[in-house]
Amino acid sequence: MVNSDGVSRRGFLYGSAVAAGSLMLAACSGNEGTGSPGGNAGKATGTASTAKGSVAKPITPPASFQEAPSLSALVKSGELPAVDKRLPASPYVIPHRWVESGKYGGRLGMVMAESYSSAIKEYMYGNSFLRYLNDGLDIGPGLVESWESNADATEWTFHFRKGLKWSDGQPWSTADIMYWWDDMVQNDAYVGLNPPDDVRSGRDTVAKVTAPDETTLTLTFDAPAPITPERLAAWVNSAAQEGSVGPLWMMPKHYMTQFHPKYNKQITKKDWYLEHDNKGDFGRNTACPTMTGWKLKSYSEGRSVLLERNPYYYVVDKEGKQLPYLDEVQFNIVVDDQVQKLQMLEGKVDYVHGGHHNLVLSDISGFKQAESRTGVRVFLWDSGSGTGSICFLNYDYPEPKMRAMIREPKFRQALSHAINRPDARKAIYFETGEATTGTLSPKGSMFTINDEAKKKYVEWRDAYVKYDVAKAKSMLDELGVVDKNGDGMRELPDGSKLEIFLDYPADASQEHVQKNNHLKRDWEAVGITAKINPVPPEGFGDRWGRGELMTTTAWEVGDNSPLVYPGWVIPVETAHWAPLHGQAYQLQTGDPNKLKQQLNVSPWKRTPPWVLPEKDDPIDQLWKLYAQARVEPDNMKRIELMWQVQKIHIDHGPFFYGIVADYPRIVLVRDGLKNVPRRENLALGGWVNPWILPSPAVYDPETYFWDNPDEHTG
Repeated sequence: MVNSDGVSRRGFLYGSAVAAGSLMLAACSGNEGTGSPGGNAGKATGTASTAKGSVAKPITPPASFQEAPSLSALVKSGELPAVDKRLPASPYVIPHRWVESGKYGGRLGMVMAESYSSAIKEYMYGNSFLRYLNDGLDIGPGLVESWESNADATEWTFHFRKGLKWSDGQPWSTADIMYWWDDMVQNDAYVGLNPPDDVRSGRDTVAKVTAPDETTLTLTFDAPAPITPERLAAWVNSAAQEGSVGPLWMMPKHYMTQFHPKYNKQITKKDWYLEHDNKGDFGRNTACPTMTGWKLKSYSEGRSVLLERNPYYYVVDKEGKQLPYLDEVQFNIVVDDQVQKLQMLEGKVDYVHGGHHNLVLSDISGFKQAESRTGVRVFLWDSGSGTGSICFLNYDYPEPKMRAMIREPKFRQALSHAINRPDARKAIYFETGEATTGTLSPKGSMFTINDEAKKKYVEWRDAYVKYDVAKAKSMLDELGVVDKNGDGMRELPDGSKLEIFLDYPADASQEHVQKNNHLKRDWEAVGITAKINPVPPEGFGDRWGRGELMTTTAWEVGDNSPLVYPGWVIPVETAHWAPLHGQAYQLQTGDPNKLKQQLNVSPWKRTPPWVLPEKDDPIDQLWKLYAQARVEPDNMKRIELMWQVQKIHIDHGPFFYGIVADYPRIVLVRDGLKNVPRRENLALGGWVNPWILPSPAVYDPETYFWDNPDEHTG
């Protein structure tokens, strides 16, 4: 990366870089309560409010409503209905305490690596039935106005707002949900689309989905489904690069039927669903209606994506102003990370949400130096990460001797004690966050609900975090992992070669690359050969799912909702530390006959590869606890079951390694852009990283506004 003076950052001495980075971090975090961070002159940025969090109880809408002047002109000309005719009978009122009533107009300029990036949808929460508030501590309404369940949580009823409209002005109704359910999910011809976890009971059976009327949806399960609201608040429920970011849950039936053979007999292709998917993605098709605050105005592959205000958006501020305030949001496409950073340093970008870009803490120095010139300020939110850059070994590695060693807890514990986390924390994270063995996010209720929960977090965080070379060597010696041939490096107990490949997608960020170099150095210091192994990114996920790779080293744990997204702690799919076990879990409910048919075939030669746990082994115990928790109606009892899951991760783990938890994330905000919350406004200081708690969508960017919109028209 090149700083604003054109001097390569690599030219600085390491010690100077760490010192400078630490000072810059202190400057950023120490000025979050001021209108102009870092003491720079300029217009107030973000929000000057010190109000914290969001009102959990739904707010009653005001008696009258206002609209953008550009929409008033269309109403006057007869091209649009009046604002009160466009809004539902009871609009959703933004509940964030830091939000002030804003000005209409202007364009927000951002940058993204791909025109079809899933991250673009992460700025819009409008498709969601329910909404997370207060960094996930509360759940509020969204498209759904109210909801209830029966006593044992086997039946849930959701009441949607009356008078909702799609962005093209057509009425929204539960028929749009039933189209998605009946004509897509339940349609065998629709390849690759299965019932999501949202409609599965604790027994993994699919719920009965019914719509008694145009604004009521009922989900009836055969067993308790107590976390249904949490599932419905998760994700942004929008089409993505592959599949969707969360279940779609609805489609604009009035528009989509023309692309479906059930309704259009002229469609005869067997793969008709591919075109159906393309037409149903409002992120690529300007004609596709949406329920989000902005709709697609233009899409230029590899160049730009331009969003414009949805005149039928169902959300208002406390004064009755229909959102969004901004007329347009433009994403310019810049593929190269370094070119992105250069544009940020040159002040060509108005707003940057760090979780969607390969920004690292060492970038702060350059951004701070550029502030006075660009008027773009640096803020820090909490990442909420439980690990920082992660590493996990493949529990299902195909080579038998290496697999046996990976499955040995003492081996993984020895590797953990060999990691010099204090040094990595200094070099990569500039002394921020806290050293960790590797856990779920410290932000979730599992670790925050009471004092015992906080102790549970510390217990897991500190389990194998201590840097202790002597202990690591002793544990390896006890396993018979010693230098058998005198070459100075350890071999497996039978004398065969022991190598750990640090696998990662070749386009991984510098954070992960730097961490891998630390792991290689630290593990070789105790006699374990480690090899850096960049892998072509387009095939990484598939190879990992088949069990072919030894490690994953370019990811992190960002969430703490193990009953919504269990993969980090319970192998239920193929992306995490036990991919073949995860595949078997999916086949148990998705294709159980395959388990019987391939029982006598080697797990790694099965199609797809899968393996079942042994009775009462750690994964078997994890599966049983997961099944128990999914049907437990009492929230505290569910958390206690998750603490048992944690105990397995301590007793038989670690199954994944962390470096630093809850390091800060960079947020860049141009002077004059208001209502962007600061860390002190957010209930838990922000929680940038998880996609199930979609950020910044949960903070409603539709409330962002320019203090002088005429200066920002594109």
